[in-house]
Parts: sequence; C-alpha cells; structure tokens
Amino acid sequence: MPAPTPEQLQRGQRLPLAALTAQRTLTVQVNLPGMNDADLSLFGVNEQRRLADDRYFIFYNQLSSPERALGLDLPRSEFHIELDRLPPSIHRLTVAATSDSQTFAALRAGRVHLSDQEGVKATFDVPGNVFQAEKAVILLDLYRHQGEWRVTAVGQGFNGGLQALLESMGGEVANDAPAPSPSPSLTVPPQPGGPLPVQQWPPLNSSPLFPATGNTCRRCQARSSLLNRLDAQGVCGRCQREMAEGLRQFRLRFVDACADSVMEYREWQDLQAVIDRERISAHRALEFVRPDALRFLERMFALARSDGQITQEEETTFHWMVKHLEVPGTMVAHLQRELEELKQAAQLRAGNLPTIRSSIMLEAGEIAHLECSATYRHVTSTRTRDIPGKLVVTNRQVHFLSPSEGGWNIQYAKVLQIEELPDGVNLALGVKKGNGYYHGVSQPVLLGATLDALVRINKRLLMMPQTERASRSIPQKVKLEVWQRDQGKCVECGDNNYLEFDHVIPHSKGGASTVNNLQLLCRRCNLQKSNRI
Repeated sequence: MPAPTPEQLQRGQRLPLAALTAQRTLTVQVNLPGMNDADLSLFGVNEQRRLADDRYFIFYNQLSSPERALGLDLPRSEFHIELDRLPPSIHRLTVAATSDSQTFAALRAGRVHLSDQEGVKATFDVPGNVFQAEKAVILLDLYRHQGEWRVTAVGQGFNGGLQALLESMGGEVANDAPAPSPSPSLTVPPQPGGPLPVQQWPPLNSSPLFPATGNTCRRCQARSSLLNRLDAQGVCGRCQREMAEGLRQFRLRFVDACADSVMEYREWQDLQAVIDRERISAHRALEFVRPDALRFLERMFALARSDGQITQEEETTFHWMVKHLEVPGTMVAHLQRELEELKQAAQLRAGNLPTIRSSIMLEAGEIAHLECSATYRHVTSTRTRDIPGKLVVTNRQVHFLSPSEGGWNIQYAKVLQIEELPDGVNLALGVKKGNGYYHGVSQPVLLGATLDALVRINKRLLMMPQTERASRSIPQKVKLEVWQRDQGKCVECGDNNYLEFDHVIPHSKGGASTVNNLQLLCRRCNLQKSNRI
C-alpha cells in the first residue's frame, strides 16, 4: 500500500497536529538552497511567547534541552522533538533560520519537512522572492491550543539576524553557550469553576508491573538470561537502566515544576505523565527527589509565613504536599513546629489569651498571660549594654524584672508600635523608660502576638493590629521575585535553610516592602542583623 501523500502547507495555514499524525515524536528538517551560512534555531517559549528559560533555545552552540525533548542534528539540518517530554511551561516551539552575511532574498526554493517515525507528513515551501533585506525567517510554529498541539506554516521574514530575533523573545546573545537559568513561573489556565483545590488532586500512582512469574521481567516480559538477569524485584537489566533514566527525567521535571515555589495542578499531572511514560514506581521517584522536595517545602513555607500568619488554604496545601510527596515527618518537624506557633499566634491576636500562674505577686484583678526570659538592650549616647531579666505580660501592663536593675512597668497606653524581630520585639513607647529592644526571647512570635492583642484591647482598637509585622505584608509577586533574585539562599552566608524575608532598611525606620528593599537572610544572619541597616 503506497504511503499517503504529505500535506502541502500554505503560508499562514494552521491545522491540528492530530490531522497529520497521532505520534508525539517528530522531526523538522529544513532545506535552504542559496543560503550558504544560514543557522537554524528552535525556540521553546511560554504562553507570552517569551524565552523565559535559555535551556530551551536550541542552536549550533546548544544542541539539546535538559531532558532531551528538543535536539538539533547539525549535519542533517533537522530538529528532533518529543512533545511528551516537554515541560508544561513550554507553550510554543518556533523554528527559525538566520544569517549573518546574506539576506533571505538569496533563498531559491526552501522547504521544510515535518515527519514522524513513519515518514514525511507535511511540507512547506518557502520561496525567497517574498523576502528582501531580512536576515532571519520564522519558518514553522508548533503550539498548544486548548490542550492540543497545532502547527502553523509561518514563512515570516524578520529584520535583523539572530540577535534581533532572540531579543524579540526576551533572550540575550552571549559569546558562550547559555548557562542554565531558573525556570519561568507557571500559571494555570482558567478552568471551569476555578483551579482544582489541592485536596482534590489525586496522589501519584506507580506504573503497573506484570505479575511475577520467576523467569520473565515484570516490566517488559523479556525472559531472564545470563546477559539479562532479573533483580530482586523481578526486573531485567535493560529495564533497570531505562528506569534509572526515567528517574532522572522525573527529577528534571520536578525541579522545573518547583522552581517558582508553587506547585500547580497541571505540573502535578505532568509528573504523573512522566511516571506513566517512563514506567517507573511513584514511590521510588519521590524517594529519588526527596532532597528537592524538602527544599521545595521549606521555600513554600518561607513564602507563606513572611507576613506572620498562615491561612487555612496555605496550611492545607502544606500538609497535603508533605503527605503526597512522601517526605518523612522527622524531616519537616521544624516546619510543623513553626506552623503550630503561627496558628497559636493567630489565636492570640484574635483575643484568645491563656491565663497562667505568674512567678510574681500581681495586683488584685491582674491576670498573667505570658512569662518569658528576655534581655533589654539599653542604649545611651556613650554606650550600649544588655540587661538580663524576664517579661511578665498581664492584662493591665508589662512587667520587666531584672535582678541587677530592678525593672519597670510598661502601660499599654504608652505603646506606639511593636516590631517583631527574629529573637524578640522592639517596643516604640511614648516614654523613654523601657523603650527599645527586648531580645533573647524563646518564642518571639507568641510574645509579639500577645502584646498586639493586649494593646488593641486596652486601646479599643480591635480591628487595627499594632505590631509592625501586621503592616508589612509582602505581596506574593514581590516575594517570588526576591526569591528568584537571591537564588533561594541567604545573601550573607549562602545558606538555604530557615530563610526569612528581611527589610534592608527596617520597616520601623521607613523601609518599604519592595523588591529593592528586601533580601533573603537565614535566621542566624537575621538575628545578627536585628533592626540595624
């Protein structure tokens, strides 16, 4: 039976890829007679047609993408494309040709072939007489449309060469091969009824294996032999190698999905698709990416807690991710403790204050709510010294008691602002006595929340939190930009654990919650910085 005649595409024609082939592995071959030094390029761009990740710019100096979904065979002038391996962030593939010395008016009868494993499925003729001074031509587009791939015959000239074309897509021309850069933020297209809530996401499921028979591979059904023995799980050597490569592909997709510190539903679906395509165990895949999963959870938590509170949605998402990424509880115990502390702080700010037995004698009707060790930093024009003691917070006032200095009381009416710091609070008072920094506190978040609630109650400002933290909420867009700029690590020591968003110029001194005034610091460096500029 003769092979079907390839579809002859016309300039500007668009049609579903499924009308040409059901296969997902494609080849695009380009023939440009008359163009002696033309270079071929393939751009993998996002929905905004921007090259947000340089690793998906395929040209003579970068012949493949990280997961090898895109590749360039220079001698044959053809691109190899595996659509199922592409991450969801790649929305469009643009094939282009550029020249440094010739214009495309020199092109005689160019032709582009789109093929699958069975042969050529479509051709597109590109005559040179439609061009004049252009040194770049966009030849073909493959793009996602409503979940399906489509193909467009473009044939559009572009003024300027490779640099102009690359810059038009948001990229930059460098002398060396582009270095890997953070993946772009991913957005979910609108869905009926809104995005699917995380609690409705299905868990990742393993690709099924055949029943164990003793002498055939449970994955491919090949018979065991001296050269292809089965392992303890009944899988042959060839399948073991394929599964190892599948785990590597899964990790590439997982790291790419987590790059913006937010896991989207379509990214989760893509991870399941990798498991199904590579025929690997979901448990082994998650175990393989466990260090990456832990870093993702820590980043996600740092972004959520930056405004001093955790919403119900953020808490639900965090617990769901811990469970379904199969991260052991011991590895996230520190995050769980902080989560519970933030929830407790929310209850305190709402006025749900506990009653405790105080170690000091209180006045009639005075009720103690919190007692903790604290050190007061006494600052004068000539010296700075620390005064150790303890704070007793009651419904009427704050007592600071020091074995060496005696201590003092702070009336809530005199409190102008409460600035929560990593290891204490800075109290701005309307009087000099007791004004300043109290540090060395074991649970500064709870202290700040308790003071916040009592100040509001005593001032009858129940809807106006007095803590500085409450007025410095950082927009999610700003947090993500700061995280990407600082590469998810402390700008002082490079640590990527226990990270916090720090105001370079403290908020209490007029600093704004903007990208230029925010930085990532680990807790240790943040404690050392305190509220200094």
